[in-house]
Formats: sequence, structure tokens, C-alpha cells
Amino acid sequence: MSVEEEIDIRELFFDIIDIVKFELNFYTAKNSPMFERIVKTRVFQTKLQKLKDFIMKYFDIIYKDKESPINRAALEAQLNNIAYITNYYNDLSNFYKDQTEIIITKEKILNLIEYSHIEKLFLIFTNILDWEHYRASLLFPTDKKKEKILKEFLNKLASSEIKNIDDLIDIEQSIDDFIKQLEIE
Repeated sequence: MSVEEEIDIRELFFDIIDIVKFELNFYTAKNSPMFERIVKTRVFQTKLQKLKDFIMKYFDIIYKDKESPINRAALEAQLNNIAYITNYYNDLSNFYKDQTEIIITKEKILNLIEYSHIEKLFLIFTNILDWEHYRASLLFPTDKKKEKILKEFLNKLASSEIKNIDDLIDIEQSIDDFIKQLEIE
């Protein structure tokens, strides 16, 4: 079974929306005096685990076919992003760039995802969405209709008008419209 057959695009869209809502809630709650209690709740921890799972699944997809040129480019881009946000190397130095894959192994990535600060996870998540939005999709490498719909969805999600959770309601309600486009075409 291919990656594309395993991914339910409707469920994927709702998962992405849910994580974006979680991120917006996090930054709102971060300023709350109750923040320490909020972080310890089961709801918060469940959403955090969902974010980690999403990122881990994406890296599993990248590593499944490491020899594919698209996967190689995605891996390089994701590892460079991780290197920047975790300060694995100074971004002014090109010395380590060709060593990134050796320095940041799959095991280190999985540990980083598991034990990283939530804001770093949001940066990794955003970089994954950016890749899917602007480059060849790893989620739907051979299904161009699904890739196109995913890019349209991410384009709406990347709008500068999205500032709080209420701004996501229209996008969330339009998910079924995106799915109907697949059935029409």
C-alpha cells in the first residue's frame, strides 16, 4: 500500500486545522497566568502528542524512499530547518551544511521531536506545511489532483487574514468543498 492510499485527505485537512488551532491557542494561553496548569491538562497533552505524531509520520515518509530526488531534497530542507532552529550550526557557516544528514540522524530527529520545546515543534510543522505548499508533495507524490487540492487548502491556511481561531472557521467548513472537487474532477 502506498503512502497516498494510507492518507485520508479529509482527515489530513482536519488534523492540520486542529494543529493550527492548537498553535493559536498555545500562543494565546502562553500569556495566561494559568499557563502552567493548561500545559498539564490531558487535552493539551493530547494535542501536543498529535503534533508530534504528525511530524514523526512526515519524517517516516521522507525516510521510506530516501533515494528519491524529491525525498532527498525534502530531507535536506527539513534537516537544514531543524539545524537552524536547534542551533546545530551557525547559519553563517557553510562548513557543516554537507554534513547535516550525518550530524542529525533519524534517531536524533525522533528524539528531538519527542523532547523538543513546543515552539520548535511548531516551527518544524510550519516548515513541513511550507514544503507541501510550495514544492512537490511527499504526501501525494503521484496523485496530482490531491496534491493540487492540498496546495489550495494550504494557500487558504497561509492567508495573512488568519490571526485567531475564529478565522479558521470558514476554512474548516470548506473542507468538504475541497473534497468534492476531487470527486468532480
